[in-house]
Amino acid sequence: MHSLFLLTVILLFASNVTAEVLKRVEVIGNKRTTKSAIIQTGKIKIGQELSQEELVTIKENLGRIGQIRIIRVDFSDGILTIVVIDKWTLIPIPMFTKSGSYHNRGLVLYEDNFLGSLGTLAPGVSWSNSLFNFLLYYQDESLFSPEIGIKFLLMRKSDYSEFKKAGRLVDAHETRYDSYFITPNYLYKDHVFKAGPVYIDKSIYRDDVPIARDISKGIFFRHHWNAYQILEVMYDGMVTTFDLYALKQQNGRVALLSEANVSWSVPVDDNFLNFGVHGALSSEKSYLFAKNLGGDEGFRGHDKASFPTWQNLGGLAQYQRHLFNRLYLSPFYEYNNSKLITPILHGKRLSENTMGMGLRYYFKKISIPAVIFDAARNIEDKSTHFHINIGLSI
Repeated sequence: MHSLFLLTVILLFASNVTAEVLKRVEVIGNKRTTKSAIIQTGKIKIGQELSQEELVTIKENLGRIGQIRIIRVDFSDGILTIVVIDKWTLIPIPMFTKSGSYHNRGLVLYEDNFLGSLGTLAPGVSWSNSLFNFLLYYQDESLFSPEIGIKFLLMRKSDYSEFKKAGRLVDAHETRYDSYFITPNYLYKDHVFKAGPVYIDKSIYRDDVPIARDISKGIFFRHHWNAYQILEVMYDGMVTTFDLYALKQQNGRVALLSEANVSWSVPVDDNFLNFGVHGALSSEKSYLFAKNLGGDEGFRGHDKASFPTWQNLGGLAQYQRHLFNRLYLSPFYEYNNSKLITPILHGKRLSENTMGMGLRYYFKKISIPAVIFDAARNIEDKSTHFHINIGLSI
């Protein structure tokens, strides 16, 4: 009994030693990023006790800030010292995409540390098959407090879809739409919750003649689980995303669109293993509310935006082999089980396997692939698809 009492006293004493009041934060090396932004995004609470466990959490939070490189974090005598190096974040980025008959060419000015607040501002313009596109994007997840921020997106976009089976053209149409999103967010540990109003004015064209149009208004909800550590290139860990749109159409009906994605990145020396699972479901089966797949990672068995579905479930496995500098060779395998919208092949269900090889080169100080080239073979369709993307893609 005496030993138990002594052990309890020792444990209480140890807990008091490891928990010290955080009196001050010193940030060294930040030339652009503000001290307040680092404190807020790192969820550092001055004036409260800071245990070793909480210090580890702060280090993890700081490590997720992609705009700075953490050199050292020390806590002694009530002072938290953070030594950082700012990454260069103002970059003009080309927008060049070519996949089948789809193309898009433009430029976006990407500022990932707007006014030193760790927010992202990205205005851009481009020209696709027949339409002038533009976007204005702003996001700062900790703008108002460590947990509360906002995202704003204004966009005009066109997607040209040319769906083929066994080399035969089945359907060709173009989707043009204007949209805006305003989504406040709430951060809780590794979770990000976003919700807000959305407006979408969408038209479908065939041979430059409109065949359908709808103006939808509603609510957009998104949940991220960011269980990862940002690296110089890519990341280590898991990211999940769930999206839900509830849109009231002009005819009074409500369309529900949902999408989920899980991405897992595993570093192996200088290389990476990537795994993913994805799914999408629409309550409508028309051109207006289709999920147009193709060309992007996970859907490379079709040309970009050429595969209109209302159901999809699939996965991917990819190995990124480091060659030199930031150039990677990427063999990949993908599977997709999809159901076409009803106007195309009477809503046929397709189960397809895709294998291929890609090359990707990453920007030096932000983990965005600068150049992507993928060559994919759709096994069931016996078709080959080439996808080129330089910079960002919309």
